[in-house]
Amino acid sequence: MMLEWEEIQRKADELKAYIEAEVLAIGKTQTVGNVRATYSAGRKSYDYEIAWMDYADHTPDEEYSKIVYDYCAAAIAAELTDILYTQSPSSVAVRILA
Repeated sequence: MMLEWEEIQRKADELKAYIEAEVLAIGKTQTVGNVRATYSAGRKSYDYEIAWMDYADHTPDEEYSKIVYDYCAAAIAAELTDILYTQSPSSVAVRILA
């Protein structure tokens, strides 16, 4: 029975990987029956400190500082639009709903 389980699990893992790749290519969450493949485009992370330092070439004014500088508020107040960011890769999660 354990060998049968292993074989079935390997087939299920292959099918899951295929579904994830197809939904990733579509770029949109898909639901069929009780199975949902949730697409996530990845999360952006902005680097306001670099944007501010490039703009002002110094740390923010006292108005935007506490214990640490609030580079996001300083960049927004300076109306900076060209802010570097990193983005995690897109992903898909497949699960049975109920």
